[in-house]
Amino acid sequence: MIPIYQPCFVGREKEYVNDCLDTVWISSQGAYVKNLESEIAAYHTMPFSLVVANCTCALHLALAAMGIGDGDEVICPDLTFIAPANMIRLAGAKPVLVDIDPATLAIDPALIIRSITPRTKAILVVHQFGHAADMDQIMAIAKDFGLRVIEDNAESIGALYKGKMLGTIGDCATFSFFGNKVVTTGEGGAIIVGDEGLYQRMQILRDHGMNPNKKYEHLDLGFNYRMTNLQAAIGLAQMEKLDEILSLRRNQLAAYERELSSIEELETRKFAEWCVPTHWLMTVHLKDVRKRDPLMKIMFDNGIECRPMINPVHEARHFAGQYAPEDFPNSIDVSRRSLHLPSGNNVNERQIKFIAAKLKKALSMI
Repeated sequence: MIPIYQPCFVGREKEYVNDCLDTVWISSQGAYVKNLESEIAAYHTMPFSLVVANCTCALHLALAAMGIGDGDEVICPDLTFIAPANMIRLAGAKPVLVDIDPATLAIDPALIIRSITPRTKAILVVHQFGHAADMDQIMAIAKDFGLRVIEDNAESIGALYKGKMLGTIGDCATFSFFGNKVVTTGEGGAIIVGDEGLYQRMQILRDHGMNPNKKYEHLDLGFNYRMTNLQAAIGLAQMEKLDEILSLRRNQLAAYERELSSIEELETRKFAEWCVPTHWLMTVHLKDVRKRDPLMKIMFDNGIECRPMINPVHEARHFAGQYAPEDFPNSIDVSRRSLHLPSGNNVNERQIKFIAAKLKKALSMI
């Protein structure tokens, strides 16, 4: 079976993890935590970074540190993994869902303004599957209405928007280091932020609301969102190889685009001229929506794992009846017609040729 994704360790991961074990620094107090934070901040040329248990925690921590809660509203895209909307709700606020731009798969800036109310406090932007949202428009809207901007960069580390690195444009940005991400710590996440006051607030809330300068003095109701030293050791080794990983992934994307270009029944993603994307998952859109699920079964029977596109957020059971489906035609269409192909770092050109050949044959059979 060619899996949809699997982590690849080609750096000093084992050396660093064994160092944690040998020195018995395995919890959140070890040196690798600070070293990883410094590496992430330096890579993005940002003054502050925090690593956390996962990206979902990072989103919740960002919202809490910004004081977003009961009675507030936060705008976010309808087509995204469920975590951003869930964290808005768990912070006590209301997620205001907006349809996507089908070209970028990110939130449509033209639809944001009509969703703003006196209760709106922030825009949570998801740079979807490695492609930047149109940040100039979004930041202009945020400035006009006095809104915070959180960049969810879970899938897009290293991508650029008009020469600016994603995650460095809004008030803060969150990252995922889950096992299927470009950089992984197994589970794990991070936040980068430019404002020192916001950073200090996040530090306190991350660690039970405790005063970082006085043990067991609790300043606020906080969380335990810390990353372990073991996770950070793996993450540091991954960050040291990030440029090599991104180059490998660009080559994989190019190989996929070459091999899939002759298959008329599907389309590959297009990228805006102002975006230098990060290749995360190879996403294809089928022209005939009825073929997607049968295609995935045939591919699986041929030893190739494919995944369907995520469902729109408004379809989640806990949000049922709160949104009108007719407000999200692009989100629904892209969700139904799209699937992902194997995209791990170890998927090579020979396998890509095999996957493309099986795709072409399977589509001719449906």
